[in-house]
Amino acid sequence: MVTARARGRPLTLSHLVTGRCNGRCATCLWRNPQREELNSAAVTWLYREAGRAGLAQLVVWGGEPLLRDDLPLLLQSAKDAGLSTTLISNGWLAAERWPQLRGRVDALILSLDDVGAAHDRLRGLPGLSDRLEAFVETLHKDPLRPTLLVNTVLSALNEGALARVAPVAKRWRAGLYFCPMETGDLTSAGFVARHGELALPAEKLRAAALLAAQLKSKGYPIFNTRAYLDLLARDPDLHGYRCRMPRALLTVEADGAIRDCLRTDRPLAHVRDLRAAGDSLSSIFSLARRRELLAEAAFCTKCNNPDVIELSWLWDLRPTMLRKVAELASR
Repeated sequence: MVTARARGRPLTLSHLVTGRCNGRCATCLWRNPQREELNSAAVTWLYREAGRAGLAQLVVWGGEPLLRDDLPLLLQSAKDAGLSTTLISNGWLAAERWPQLRGRVDALILSLDDVGAAHDRLRGLPGLSDRLEAFVETLHKDPLRPTLLVNTVLSALNEGALARVAPVAKRWRAGLYFCPMETGDLTSAGFVARHGELALPAEKLRAAALLAAQLKSKGYPIFNTRAYLDLLARDPDLHGYRCRMPRALLTVEADGAIRDCLRTDRPLAHVRDLRAAGDSLSSIFSLARRRELLAEAAFCTKCNNPDVIELSWLWDLRPTMLRKVAELASR
């Protein structure tokens, strides 16, 4: 992070590698099976360019990344580029695909929004929980196993889920990271709300924060920092932070659009155009619009995702986040 700050480059490349998904989550903002995907050559170029630009981490998500047949090739190209890779998956295909992926994933995040049949209903995948249990048991026997984390999205559809998921995460020896559901996007016309009726109201988010703090004190592996839990309990609308996300993270959509998070309908650039022009990924860091984005984002608090808030704190080198990085490294 210190090196990234000094160079004025992001630490992390976040790649929504596909819009396709076998799940049917009512809260999802990203499933889009009709969206074009970068081909293998374009993704390999992107990861190689990210490494050359000095980025250190890659987060691969979707959609469901395991639906891409070329995922082992893509993750190997990331490894060859020197990127530390985190893969986010619903886990339905994990057991089937893991033999091809092992050794290429540094951290694996499995989505777990509830337990048993309740989780299966939320994801629209009957039998998913049983698949996850079997996969995690096998994964722990793998000498090349990655760091294992669980992500839980909180909404009106799974109220109180933290108390049910925390024991599972502890049994899996996985860190548990929860997020209030996201409810829309910022565009050039303003905030476009989607699925807002499914979001938890402020008083229930406050209760979730207090519950998470209690579970953390009892030794459950809640991975959100106490600083975030305190902020969520005190200010469930999460206005009390200064966003550094565009400084710390570069997001590329499935079709290669490089996201401008304040106007998602008008990307900063496109992988296809950069490749066609013979330009490097690094060329986007000198764009006038990116400089504007960095300045404007510091005053935006529309995001409620703890990833945004805590990564912003990490960029500012807050001690609470440095301790969290050390904790993650020790897992």
